[in-house]
Amino acid sequence: MADNKEDSTNKNQDQPEKQSAVKPNDQANKTDQKSAKAAPADKHTEEITKLKKTVVELQKKFDDMENRYLRAEADMKNIQNHAKKEQADLIKYDGQQLAHDILPIVDNLQRALEVEATDDNSKQLKKGVSMVYEHLNKALKDNGIEIVDALNKPFDPKFEQAIQTAAADDDHPAETVVQVLQDGYRLKDRVLRPAMVVVAK
Repeated sequence: MADNKEDSTNKNQDQPEKQSAVKPNDQANKTDQKSAKAAPADKHTEEITKLKKTVVELQKKFDDMENRYLRAEADMKNIQNHAKKEQADLIKYDGQQLAHDILPIVDNLQRALEVEATDDNSKQLKKGVSMVYEHLNKALKDNGIEIVDALNKPFDPKFEQAIQTAAADDDHPAETVVQVLQDGYRLKDRVLRPAMVVVAK
């Protein structure tokens, strides 16, 4: 019996030792668990930071590419508009060079008509010259080329060039065209040749 008591005493003495031996291990396990939880959290935060940085860089690249695209599109539109304007001008002012070449001929015909015809032959010749002159003027007008209407009108430096001056009077106030020495011509709104005029002063 005494032996049994001693055994039970020994068992009771061993019990606390086992419990006290378990507690430090539990604390270590808890510490390891906290460290294990902290490590993924830190790693997760680091990945989020990297992703945010990547997003910022990608947004910057996207904005830069978008700006380049918008500039390229604007340049393309400007080139297209310029090409359209040039094409419209070519159509609008088609025949300008031909008109320049014909105008001296018209001037010569006009001078020939100013010569007085004295006999039948010269009168017939003058009539032929007049017909050619009229046909040429009609052809010019049909193609948008017109004589600058300057006589007895206020002087306009856009369409006329003052060669001489004359004294102003009641019929011709100052800055009025008194005489046209050479007709001017314009193609629509473009001056082919300014009229040579005498202006009252």
